[in-house]
Amino acid sequence: MMEGVHPMASEAHPTLLPDSACLHLVCLQAFPRRITAVVATTFPQAQCPVCLHSSEKVHSRYTRLVADLPWMGWAVQLDLHTRRFFCQNPECSRRIFTERLPTVVAPYARRTNRLTDVFTLIGFALGGEAGKRLVAGMGLSSSPDTLLRLIERAPETAHATPRVLGVDDWSFRRGRKFGTILIDLEKRIPIELLPDREASSLAKWLQEHPGVEIISRDRGGSYADGATLGAPQAQQVADRWHILKNLGEALEGFFISKKSHLKAAMLDPTGVATNPSPLQESPMGNTRRLEEVSRERHQEKVEMYRKIHELHAKKVHQGIIAQLVGTSRQTVTRYIHMDQPPERRTPRRTRTHLLEPFKPYLIERWNDGCRNASELYREIVKRGYAASMSNVSRFLKNLRTTKGKPRGFKQVEPTPEAIATKKDAQVRRPPTALQVARWMSFTEEQRLDWQNAYLIRLCEADPIIAQTFSLIQDFATMLRERQGERLDTWLKQVESQEVAELKNFARGLQKDYDAVKAGLTLSWSQGPVEGHVHRLKLLKRQMYGKASFETLRKRVLQCS
Repeated sequence: MMEGVHPMASEAHPTLLPDSACLHLVCLQAFPRRITAVVATTFPQAQCPVCLHSSEKVHSRYTRLVADLPWMGWAVQLDLHTRRFFCQNPECSRRIFTERLPTVVAPYARRTNRLTDVFTLIGFALGGEAGKRLVAGMGLSSSPDTLLRLIERAPETAHATPRVLGVDDWSFRRGRKFGTILIDLEKRIPIELLPDREASSLAKWLQEHPGVEIISRDRGGSYADGATLGAPQAQQVADRWHILKNLGEALEGFFISKKSHLKAAMLDPTGVATNPSPLQESPMGNTRRLEEVSRERHQEKVEMYRKIHELHAKKVHQGIIAQLVGTSRQTVTRYIHMDQPPERRTPRRTRTHLLEPFKPYLIERWNDGCRNASELYREIVKRGYAASMSNVSRFLKNLRTTKGKPRGFKQVEPTPEAIATKKDAQVRRPPTALQVARWMSFTEEQRLDWQNAYLIRLCEADPIIAQTFSLIQDFATMLRERQGERLDTWLKQVESQEVAELKNFARGLQKDYDAVKAGLTLSWSQGPVEGHVHRLKLLKRQMYGKASFETLRKRVLQCS
């Protein structure tokens, strides 16, 4: 059998009967939604389960009803005619024993071994409730608890001690109860789940499994302590993504203190608020890479549209078109009925604001000289507006900032300088401090054009921000290109500058110096670990409150 293939997916059961070597089909009996196969054993002798002595002397016969694999949604039942034998060993304590069929059914079982294997696979894949529904669709019946018991009884697979170990925590109950997942980073498989995230638990596991050479972890102190206690010889590696995340969080306070500069940078040198294009709506900003991916996918759809219409014009059947193009038949039908290729969707859509339909009217009234938010609110309520007046107040505040007096609320005479357009009303909120810190860690190619222009204005407005931006870029480059040998030089540069938040971040790196330098040098990361944590969460949520630690552990480790 091929490695990694379950017995039920192999050629271990190529015949109608579970084991044609020991069973003989007598007849088939059909009932409503059920088929009964009458089968009899064929071996001339049987082995005593106590003394293992073979016997040919039959005592009596009896029948067992055993559920087997369904046939096309019809339940199948084996009416198994088997025998009892006399044990002819005078020293054996058992005088009569029943015939054992280890390749067909376990003693006292009501299901064949192969049906139990299928139920076990369903339990591992779907859990209790969802597994029960699938079993019912197959024409069988089983309770959720039965499927969970099969998971608990399944044998565990022994794993060799990994050379490179990934460690991370996961939440069994969000904010209250946590566990630890251990991943073999070379094989990218989970090897153990621990019931907590204490340093002592990790240290104990490492002591019981000597031989770990590299331990990848986040910046959490408990895992650093546990790795030091359990495997002091192992090289600890701090995850690069977490290091960069810590840098952004550390600088959030600094950029909060520069809030006035963040707002001022939203205006270009002429004093007009900058407005990104419609494809750049999110303040977090779609990166240039996401924009390029969106365009590439759209081009693939256009090319698919062209091929489908060419084949359809040649009278090719839709099913064949789907096979040639590599898509579903439903997609082929939808594209055939399109008059033109599908339009490209924006990478991130924003919902329509409640005030949006009334903005043209508000701009018209502004240009007439009305500056009173309460009066305009009453007017648009009569036109169908159903939200609060605060939206109207914020809208007029933006217009006062660009086209009027900041504190002007009285009716005025219209002037050419105060005429507003829809573009003037689309003033964006400045990005948050955390967003600016995140943008500064991007490469220029990853940022959108308006984000690059914003950061240039921000650095020109404050030399300390410009210096901080340079240090962030230098650190991010060192992290991406794994230039750990430059870490000492960067730490010295940070100590000579003025930003206290950046100094505190650098001192935190010095406390975990060896692991951070290894993270900036070696290729290992927490990527595979985070992927298995996401899978663990999916399995946990499938189990509808019955996810005991042992059951969840079995399901998580089963993929390995």
